Amino acid sequence: MSTAFIRAHLITGDGRDFDSAAVLVENGRIASVNTRGGDLAADVVVDLEGRALLPGFIDLHDHMIGGDNQIGHGDEYTSFKIGDPIIKAVLDSVEAAAKTLHVGVTSAREIGARDFIDVAMKRAQAAGQIQGPRMLAAGPGVWMSGGHGSFWQPGHGADGVDAVIRRVRYLVENNVDVVKVVSSDGPETCGDWWSPQYTPEEAAAAMGEAKRLGRRTAAHAMGHDGINNLVTGGAETIEHGWYISEENCRTMIQHGTYLIPTLGNVVDIIHKGAGLEMPWAVMMQDDEEAIFQRHSMAVELGVNIAMGSDCGGNEARLHGDNLLELDCHVRCGMSPMQAITSGTLDAARAVRIDNEVGSVAEGKLADFVIVDGDPLADIRLTQTGVVGVVQGGAVKRDDLGILEQLRREPGTAAARGVLLGALGAFGRAG
Repeated sequence: MSTAFIRAHLITGDGRDFDSAAVLVENGRIASVNTRGGDLAADVVVDLEGRALLPGFIDLHDHMIGGDNQIGHGDEYTSFKIGDPIIKAVLDSVEAAAKTLHVGVTSAREIGARDFIDVAMKRAQAAGQIQGPRMLAAGPGVWMSGGHGSFWQPGHGADGVDAVIRRVRYLVENNVDVVKVVSSDGPETCGDWWSPQYTPEEAAAAMGEAKRLGRRTAAHAMGHDGINNLVTGGAETIEHGWYISEENCRTMIQHGTYLIPTLGNVVDIIHKGAGLEMPWAVMMQDDEEAIFQRHSMAVELGVNIAMGSDCGGNEARLHGDNLLELDCHVRCGMSPMQAITSGTLDAARAVRIDNEVGSVAEGKLADFVIVDGDPLADIRLTQTGVVGVVQGGAVKRDDLGILEQLRREPGTAAARGVLLGALGAFGRAG
C-alpha cells in the first residue's frame, strides 16, 4: 500500500523546510519526497492542508522505566520504584511508553532502568506487543560503590579498572545497546554535584570495553572534571552537564561528543520540586539562570547538542512532557529550526541511527509528527499543536481524523511485518 501526504509544510529535520510539499510512503518507508509542490499518486492520499509535517522526535535521555510523579523526596530508590513488585514496574513502564509515543517521540534511548526491563520492552515494541518509541536500552549502567546510580542495583558498584570492565561485560551479556557510566553527580556521595566519581583510568576502561564490544556509550556527568574524564575516555554523549565549563565545551568539540542537556528537568525540579519535597529544588533555586547561561555558551561555541528530556528521571519530570526540552533549547539561543533538528537528525546522528530515522528522506522509516500550526514561528507548538503521529507508516495518533483512511487500510499491518526485520538491526552500533 502507498500513502501520499500532500500540501504539507514539510520540516525535514535537517534544517530545511518547504511549503506545499508531498511525501510518498510505501510499506512503512519513505519512497519519495516532492518539495516542489504538486501531488503524488498513491492508494491513500492524506491532505494536510498546510499543517506542518516533521520527522518523529528522538528522545536520547528518557526513563520510561522511571519515576513520574511517585513521591520519593529526592530518594531515587523510591522515585524509580526499585522496591515495587516487578510486574507493577513493567505495567507502569508500558503506560509511560504509550504516553511518550503519543506526544510524537517515535524513537528513544532508555538511559537507566531496573532489572533490564528496557531490554524486554525494546523487543516487545519491535514485535508490536506494546505501543511506544523504538528503543535503545542501557539497563542499570556503571557506577562506583556508593555513587550516584547505586540505587539501581545496591551492592553492585564497580571500583577499579578490572571491576569496571567486568561490569560492562555483564551489561553486554544482558543485551544492552548503550553502556552508561556515572561520572559525577550525587551529593549523597561527594557533597557536590560536580565532583568526579570515576578516575580517568576507570572512565577510559569502561568506554573502551563498551566500544570494543560494539556498544554505544553515554556518561552522566555534571561538572568540569567528570565531563573531562569521560570525554577524553571516549564517551559519545554527555548527559546533563549542568556545570559545564568553556574548556569542557572545547574538548567536546574536539572529540565530536554530543551534549544532552536535559534542561526541562532543571525547570521541573526547580518549579515543581519544592511541592514534592525534593531537596534538589532548594539547592538549585538560585542556579537556574546560570545553568541556562552555561548551555547558551555551549550553543554559541558550537557544541553538538541533541534532545534528551529526562522524563521519568524523578518525581517532578512527568512522562509526556518530553518536548518541553525544545523550548529550553530555544531559551539557550537556538532558533526553532535548530531546536527541532536537535530532536530529530542531530539526535539520530548522536547514537548512529540516522540511516533509519531522524529526517524525512527517501528510504528512511516513515516516522512523522503532524503539527497544527507553524513550530518555526512558535516552538511551543511541538508541545501544544501535535495532532497526528505516524510510526513506521502506522497511525499512532489522529486527533483530527485526517488519517482515518490510512488507519483502515489493511496494508498498514502488513507494512509493520515488513519493518520488523529492519527494526532488529536498530540497536546495533554502526
